[in-house]
Amino acid sequence: MKDATHIDTSGLNSFSPTLITIYSQRAVSTIRSIERILYLLLSVLMVFAVLVFIDTAAVKGYIKFIPEDEYDYILSLIAFAAIGIIIFMLRIILKTRKKLDNWAYTFEKNSIGSLISMGLPDLDKKTLFFSIIENIEEIGEPIKKYISKSKDNIELFLDQTVSDTTKFDILIDGDKIKSIDDGISDNAPIADKLNEYGIVVGKIIADSSAVDTNKIKLFIRSTLDYSKFTNKYIGLALLVGTEITNEAMEYARNFSSKSIGYLIVIEKPGIMNSL
Repeated sequence: MKDATHIDTSGLNSFSPTLITIYSQRAVSTIRSIERILYLLLSVLMVFAVLVFIDTAAVKGYIKFIPEDEYDYILSLIAFAAIGIIIFMLRIILKTRKKLDNWAYTFEKNSIGSLISMGLPDLDKKTLFFSIIENIEEIGEPIKKYISKSKDNIELFLDQTVSDTTKFDILIDGDKIKSIDDGISDNAPIADKLNEYGIVVGKIIADSSAVDTNKIKLFIRSTLDYSKFTNKYIGLALLVGTEITNEAMEYARNFSSKSIGYLIVIEKPGIMNSL
């Protein structure tokens, strides 16, 4: 899973429908900048190579060029110029790599949110659960294998109460499977696969009031509390509401934590079905 601690999406609206176009334009612009620097570096190296060739010819006595001291001085300047260009280009490459990491993170986050949202015809806990496992392959296949043994196994992932203040509609934690089976059954590999991805928590807020920043902060706090309690990484924290304020969306977009891989907030108007 992606460590989102240093992800920076400032200045870009990750919910914009033109996001791919914006990123593509920036990527092309960066590549063109590197291309121009490479042409400059090539020119400097060509001049350096020609001067070295001339120096070799002068040593052999074939030609007579400028005095040796001045010649060495010129070669040193060209060499330092080439080093300077390489250092400058390396800085651009490192920044570009960071940008690409950020873009890949944003694209994957948006893809997960969009796919799960499309799999939610109703704001229902079971529907949300199945949408998650259908669209996240890393945990989908192990969970399908686990629940294929018994339909009652689904209940292990729904309506989980962690404490008086921490409750999740969806909680996918491989260690819960291990604790039931004592880690000695054939379910242990399934639990390990789930733990590789990280814990998945989900909550549906379907009341009439809009989900504001305070509600998102409360959900994040509960998620981080569970992460601290289990000393485990949260692969996905998913909050679904019938209406979400712009401020709340903006807060979720800019939030990052080393304990949470993806924080995804989905606005999905619908009717909550009781289980």
